[in-house]
Amino acid sequence: MARRKTTPAPASVWDAAPDVKQAEKLLDETRERLRALPSTPSPEEARQAVIDAAVNAQRTDGAPIPADIGERAAEAYTAALAPHAERLALHTAVNALSRRMPLLKSRASRVVLEALASQLSDILTEVRAIVERSGHLDGDSAIEAGDQGIEDYKRLRELVGVVDELRSVQRSVYTETGDRGVLSTLYREGHDQFRGVRSEPLPAAVAAVVAGRRRRDVPFLLYMADSGRAWLPVDVEELTDEARDAEDLGRPDDGRNPLWQRETTVSEPSAPHRSRI
Repeated sequence: MARRKTTPAPASVWDAAPDVKQAEKLLDETRERLRALPSTPSPEEARQAVIDAAVNAQRTDGAPIPADIGERAAEAYTAALAPHAERLALHTAVNALSRRMPLLKSRASRVVLEALASQLSDILTEVRAIVERSGHLDGDSAIEAGDQGIEDYKRLRELVGVVDELRSVQRSVYTETGDRGVLSTLYREGHDQFRGVRSEPLPAAVAAVVAGRRRRDVPFLLYMADSGRAWLPVDVEELTDEARDAEDLGRPDDGRNPLWQRETTVSEPSAPHRSRI
């Protein structure tokens, strides 16, 4: 039976969002042009340098101030205008593009996450097909199953790497649109990877992976496929809605994302209080 191949996660987080990708490309190109410019004085600095040179010559050598000092200073000022204006234009463009990027990424994040969620669904479908064909494989059982089992086990290990990359991309998108402190708490409990982690605690080995104490492996991948709980929230709001019964998630500190601006009552055993997420 031919195996269904899953395309690896994109090298760029924003490949699925052309507007963001184009803006990133433009920003990189503009920054490079700015870095490549030689150091030049401003028009005012160039004009003042001519004046200072004439005054210093008078003071040290007794030379008179040139009759055409005004023309010389004006020429220096004019000559410096073009390179200074180019630097100013590029610097302004970099700042404007940098300020615009968070808005573009916020608008496009759902498109990117939906593409990742679709890819995750493909991965889980492929894993379930392998389980149906060869069972729940480990290194020993794969050898016992023969060539097909060995091939399937190798594919499962490949898919672990694909999931690693996919989850990394997923989190990088969340980071662009949400509060990092709140997200860190959600990540530690696994809300970004599994549904219902508060109402139905994850198995210890799985919880260790989502908490970052262990790496993903084939058993983790098989649990994702078997449990029916694996998911990929397509925006920060969906992620936080899933975690509404979680412990105190902290308070957002950047104010960039309106999705955080809603009241939620959360409690800790020792100190109940309200937290805005």
